[in-house]
Amino acid sequence: MDVIGIALSGLRAASAGLTVQAGNVANQQSDGFKAKRADLVAEASGGVRVAGIVEDPAPAGPVGSNVDLATEAVQGMSLEVLYKANLKVLRTQSELDKVTLDLKG
Repeated sequence: MDVIGIALSGLRAASAGLTVQAGNVANQQSDGFKAKRADLVAEASGGVRVAGIVEDPAPAGPVGSNVDLATEAVQGMSLEVLYKANLKVLRTQSELDKVTLDLKG
């Protein structure tokens, strides 16, 4: 897999994780709701993919769900860092491509 493919896989994984995390926050007070996590796995050829969405096995709290807002906040920050890092890779590759073309021209 090339650099762009690896970075795009990271962007897709971070986006999927943020979608799951947002659903957890939205359903925090829903009785019986179980928090979910995006299961991210590294690819042998580079990059990352979502292997699936798994339920958090923690027992439900007093509000009827097992969603912990502190955990969701940390998860959201981690996924934001993943997204921004992969976006930076794409920008850097674009700059390198431009410099290479300028040198050839």
